[in-house]
Amino acid sequence: MKLVVGNFKMNLTLEEVNEYIDYFKNKNYFNVVFAPTSIYLSKFVENNLKTSSQDVSFESMGAYTGDVSAIQLKSIGIDYSIVGHSERRKYYYDDQYVNAKLKELLNNGITPILCIGETKEEKDNCITLDILKKEIDEAFNGLSNLDSIIIAYEPIWSIGTGIIPTAEDINETISFIKKYIFENYHTNIRVLYGGSVSNKNISELEKINIIDGYLVGGCSIKKEDFDLLINSVN
Repeated sequence: MKLVVGNFKMNLTLEEVNEYIDYFKNKNYFNVVFAPTSIYLSKFVENNLKTSSQDVSFESMGAYTGDVSAIQLKSIGIDYSIVGHSERRKYYYDDQYVNAKLKELLNNGITPILCIGETKEEKDNCITLDILKKEIDEAFNGLSNLDSIIIAYEPIWSIGTGIIPTAEDINETISFIKKYIFENYHTNIRVLYGGSVSNKNISELEKINIIDGYLVGGCSIKKEDFDLLINSVN
């Protein structure tokens, strides 16, 4: 069954989170992972919902104000963490930390969801595959247990725009990612698609058999819309 991950980003108040949890807590969606803001992580775990952090520190412990470590995440029952989201790379210069963050997660038995993707300029310059190779190689350098990593291919130019690549482009790109990782790292990895995933395009995305699931942004914070999307995924 395909994995569906809802990335709330910096959205929802405590009242809205409580309503959201009440809506989903008895639905028993075994293929759905919720990634709320860090202050709400425990609430999702306590209600037996599969939960992911949106980020993780590159260090285990110490004087890193504002960070949350993999050890801390594991101690409250977190099983997944998003790493290298384009917004983290853009605003917090996370490119340099992705490898260390993956290492911390793998060492603590947390499944990383590694985001990779190209900008509009990179796409227009026909260097998408070069960018993806670079991001994969930098992320995987010196790591083991790579088979537990999940890739989320998110074309940066698609996030929040409502525009997604063609089915042919998605199929070719994800095929390339899987083949590249198998040939160079000798492992098979699940690849999700992310970038403006919504109820308006999920039926078309579902026709692309190579997709192993979805990383969903804006649609995931609206509980009824997200529920409809989940039920559209096979």
